[in-house]
Amino acid sequence: MRKKLIDIYAVQTRIIFFPFIKAIKRYKLKLFKDDILAAVSVALLAIPQAIAYSLLADLPVLAGIFSAIFGSIFTGAFGSSKHLIAGPSTGVAILIQMIIANIMFVHFPEAIGDQKEMIVLNLLMFLVFIVGVIQLAFGFFNLGKLLQFVSRSVILGYFAGVGVVIIINQLYYLFGLSSSTFSPSAVMKAYFFILHIAEINIISLIIGLLSIAILILLKWKYKKFPSALVMVVAISVLVYFLNFYLKTHDLKVPVLVDLGMTKVPRVKLVLPFLDFKLLYILFFPALAVALLSILEVSSISKGIATKSGQKIRSNQEVFGVGLSNLILSFFYSAMPSSASISRTTLNYQVGAKTRFAAIYSGVIIAFLIFFFWPFVKHVPLTALAAILIVMVLSVVEIRHVKLCFRAGIGDAVVFSLTMASCLVFRLDVAFFIGIIISIVFYLRRAAVPNLIEYAFDKEGKLSVVTPKRENHRKIRIIGIAGELFFAAVDLVQNTLQKMIKEKDIKVIILRLQNIYHVDASICLSILRLNDYLKSKNKYLLICGVTQEVSHIFIKTGIVKQLGKDKIFLTHEAKPQLSTKHAIKRAEELISKNSANKKTTSK
Repeated sequence: MRKKLIDIYAVQTRIIFFPFIKAIKRYKLKLFKDDILAAVSVALLAIPQAIAYSLLADLPVLAGIFSAIFGSIFTGAFGSSKHLIAGPSTGVAILIQMIIANIMFVHFPEAIGDQKEMIVLNLLMFLVFIVGVIQLAFGFFNLGKLLQFVSRSVILGYFAGVGVVIIINQLYYLFGLSSSTFSPSAVMKAYFFILHIAEINIISLIIGLLSIAILILLKWKYKKFPSALVMVVAISVLVYFLNFYLKTHDLKVPVLVDLGMTKVPRVKLVLPFLDFKLLYILFFPALAVALLSILEVSSISKGIATKSGQKIRSNQEVFGVGLSNLILSFFYSAMPSSASISRTTLNYQVGAKTRFAAIYSGVIIAFLIFFFWPFVKHVPLTALAAILIVMVLSVVEIRHVKLCFRAGIGDAVVFSLTMASCLVFRLDVAFFIGIIISIVFYLRRAAVPNLIEYAFDKEGKLSVVTPKRENHRKIRIIGIAGELFFAAVDLVQNTLQKMIKEKDIKVIILRLQNIYHVDASICLSILRLNDYLKSKNKYLLICGVTQEVSHIFIKTGIVKQLGKDKIFLTHEAKPQLSTKHAIKRAEELISKNSANKKTTSK
């Protein structure tokens, strides 16, 4: 059974290089109709989102657009999910903004104008390249499973922190303020905002609040409607005429064209360059982006799969997003691709049937952007800020946060510390802090194995006993539940040493049922325990040993030291059989020892 499960796991983790070929062979006209309708809906939502994410990351509009186009196409083609929509995401956008702003502030403080823009875009290109390489490596070597150590509390805490950071950043656009002071800390940005609150553009604020109200109303009344696009179109028309009137009053609502985006976007392909100095600077920030992207892709694809019933291959998803990021690194000014929960959910809700819906949506976005750019450049910045602020409210559900605090003090602490880290430190640093906190709590729990004492009752069945009431037995059976690794050594060793000191005990039987791995620390502890028992004329037997543990015992010399007659392999069909054999052997050893004592006394 165990071998069969391992074979199934190997199949699920294997990467298929061209998964879309099989999908093409099964494709039908009916599927095309459903997919193209879903693709149009997703594209109409993606355009304002992509522009907003570009603004959030403090990058040219094309950065988010390219990510939305090619992220959707290549992740859709090479991933495993039928509904996942990739492209720019909230968390990755704010993380990119923090990373690049910090690097520019520390390493290129004197860069200004065109020189600064060129450095930023080169940093972005190299960053996306590293992210793609890391994600492909994670896919090929099945390293995505390392994210199992990142608890749900960390993810919720991180996204809650990111949400607060986004709101603080977007308040500047909403209130029509400009911040010339860089700070990687959201707390400091909030402080600077309060200092400049008297400089607000009241017209921008009114337009921003109106945008938020329209978005909330449309989302409430028409859930499947492209509410972001409708709001952006309506507000853009209003602001266009309003700005025309306000020219004479020296007032103006800032729009995209004010950021220098006057020309029709052009596709510029470049080759990523290799710079070891930049690699040293960007590697760990890129690792944070890559891990966050993998985390978003895995959680969103699995979440939508629970509704659709599709089986998701996590490694294939990581491969798909990694390949899309590697390709995006050849485009001059492109954000890393991740998963979008809003666009993925919409894609499923409007009836997408295959992976081609994501591919079609990328093509439609490209068509709309490159042919309707004269209209896009008049989008108000405050309307894009409204999209991001409203979107943040759906990133973390309050009921999930409440669940964290009700589950236990550990989850509450992890959530709170991770969220606080996002507000105090840079987001890439906060992401690793969250992972470290999660691993520390995991190891803390895993390092406490459950020690259970057993005995055979009158009916010959193995049952749990209370040590305090039955501490007179010569043979003690100690079962260990949990993983036996270095962190558990002290607890196991201290517990057994207390038992050994009891005079009546002659044999200790360790029952290792359902334990499939032991490390060097535990093996060394077993050898020391055996030596000590020998010195006290007592015995150590081990039962319930699996084949995997048996091989480790042979390699480490435990079988040789204890003897083959003192180690008993488990039997899956009869799990108590090895313990019965161990009891029988223990009785023989006690009997033999008593006979030797009588002979010696005579």
